[in-house]
Amino acid sequence: VLLFQKDFSGSRLRGLIRGLGQAKELLAPLSPRDRVAVLTYDSHLRLHLDFTADLAEVARILDESVLLRWPGPIAPSEDPSLAAHLDREEAREAASPEQALLALGRALLPIPGAKTVLLFGYGLGSLRGGTFTLDRDYDGARAALDLGRAAVFCLDVTDADYHSLEVGLQQVAVDTGGLYFKVHDTAGAALSRVAAALAGHYVLTFERPEGARGEHRVRLSLAGRRGTVLTRTRYVD
Repeated sequence: VLLFQKDFSGSRLRGLIRGLGQAKELLAPLSPRDRVAVLTYDSHLRLHLDFTADLAEVARILDESVLLRWPGPIAPSEDPSLAAHLDREEAREAASPEQALLALGRALLPIPGAKTVLLFGYGLGSLRGGTFTLDRDYDGARAALDLGRAAVFCLDVTDADYHSLEVGLQQVAVDTGGLYFKVHDTAGAALSRVAAALAGHYVLTFERPEGARGEHRVRLSLAGRRGTVLTRTRYVD
């Protein structure tokens, strides 16, 4: 899933335009078995393209639609279909990026298999009086993404070494088993690591430990070798 958080202010627009080019680069290693959908978020969550294996069509949408158009209703494609499960009213009323992720997570839930959300964005949450907070819908969004087996890779489009809203992007990446990058200064490394993560995944199982049911933390590490483990940080039973 390619999700672009749109803002036409200077530092964000430059990064967004750069991100569109990077998104097209990430299409190269995909196989005919992969499916790609394209969405944007500004004041609403908007679906530009349902899941498709036609990578040329994805590239066309990135060039012609993401920045320039507000798409009309999208008819559901053959399964898997994001349009078939995305609640249009919920998407239209999404008043924050967290609410947009909640709507997206709920739409991904019925679709089988692991998913990757590439969020080209400038931030989640808000800064008031020197205190950073995530929207109240963040926990619901994280839970929906967890249940939908969707890892969020955040590619920060803000052209700055630091900004307050990057904390939210870092948080959703950590919580869902993704990664966070600043694309303006580490574009090559970011694309390489994201491409490697898209290449495949392992499915690990474990026996449920004794104890009360509810939400539990997950900590996973490699034994006898170096490497970065990407996994969601909790599960609910």
